[in-house]
Amino acid sequence: MGIELNCAVDPAQPAILDADHRIFVNYETYYVSSLAARDEFRHEPWRYAGIVTDPISRERFQPTEASPRTQCAGREFIFTSQRNAARFQAAPDQYATPVVPYAGHMAQ
Repeated sequence: MGIELNCAVDPAQPAILDADHRIFVNYETYYVSSLAARDEFRHEPWRYAGIVTDPISRERFQPTEASPRTQCAGREFIFTSQRNAARFQAAPDQYATPVVPYAGHMAQ
């Protein structure tokens, strides 16, 4: 497809676009250049993730080390508040998949 991305951990390196080098944080997807970079990203996702969307409030924010976070279905979820994290943990299936507004049906 000709798509090229830089590594989320080391932007000087090209990312490898496969499942082993892919990381999900909230509703965003990141790719890295090596398994070591993947492990580094997972250890400190707030350093590399950039702006993410809180799955409860839908607020866009820059996570920090103090941001509450949890794992669900192989994804890292980071929140703007402990209250949002608790609400997510009470019903993760309700929030783990992004909601896409329905724009109506297509004209025929």
